[in-house]
Amino acid sequence: MKTRPFQAPRDRLAATGSEPEQPASRGVPPARVWKVLEVIGVSGRYLEDRGVESGRLNAEHLLAFVLGVDRLQLYLHFDRPLVAGELSRLKALLRRRAAREPLQYLMGSAAFRNLELEVGPGVAIPRPETEFLIDVVSAAAGRERVFAAALDVGTGSGCIAIALADEGLARAVTATDVSQDALELARRNAAASGHPEIEFRSGPMLDPVRGLTFDLVISNPPYLTAEEWRSAQPEVREWEPRLAMVADEGGLAVIRGLVEGLEAVVRPGGWVGLEIGRSQADTVAGLLRERPGIAGVSIHRDLAGRRRYVVATRE
Repeated sequence: MKTRPFQAPRDRLAATGSEPEQPASRGVPPARVWKVLEVIGVSGRYLEDRGVESGRLNAEHLLAFVLGVDRLQLYLHFDRPLVAGELSRLKALLRRRAAREPLQYLMGSAAFRNLELEVGPGVAIPRPETEFLIDVVSAAAGRERVFAAALDVGTGSGCIAIALADEGLARAVTATDVSQDALELARRNAAASGHPEIEFRSGPMLDPVRGLTFDLVISNPPYLTAEEWRSAQPEVREWEPRLAMVADEGGLAVIRGLVEGLEAVVRPGGWVGLEIGRSQADTVAGLLRERPGIAGVSIHRDLAGRRRYVVATRE
């Protein structure tokens, strides 16, 4: 999101001391002037009282979004007053956030590695764990490895596919998704990020790329169980698409189907990288070891120490 320098609002210059404040009409108290630091404190407490984790941080993001500035600038100009229109926009966003609508949906964007991507209802929000999947695969294959052709299965917002192209980790990138809404958004993200050459194909899992082969197949597939979905935070359960998050057979149905099709799409010497649920590592590693031609299966931990990734090679 582009930001602009902090400026005092024109209709509140009196509150900044730039010109004398006009006396209030007889019997009418002056309107309350809300300043940045006060608004952050009150807004943060409002969100926390309604169960939102990191309420103050959420309030900072929303206020910076309304003002069109970076979060840092809020504290560089903590005494800056807000005008009525800014307060009205912020209050509306705070009410929606208190109803547990995800922060990223409210702002229409999410950060992913070096990218700022458009997100919205109907498409899963990119997460830090998925960012680290790219590092895990890159380290396993060799930091200097540039894949000739990479496939991102279940691309969602396009975050993995675009990051691979943007960071020069793959010369050609193809991405698939069963959701047309996701594919449309992913195409917009690719174009906005300067990578319109990424090829997006519609269909479930590997079906759209039958007959093609790749030296990297990477995926963050649906892996939550129905019980995990029911117990998830309201931001996930009530707002993000269930299709992108939940799978049958204890969260393994989609992963199992993907693993069974790998021999047909992974080139000899190619790599596979999967993000999985925190209790699925041994099972998924076992599924990969059972497949002919798949070798070098390894389990990797995320930054919190959880076993969240499985990587393998094609002999």
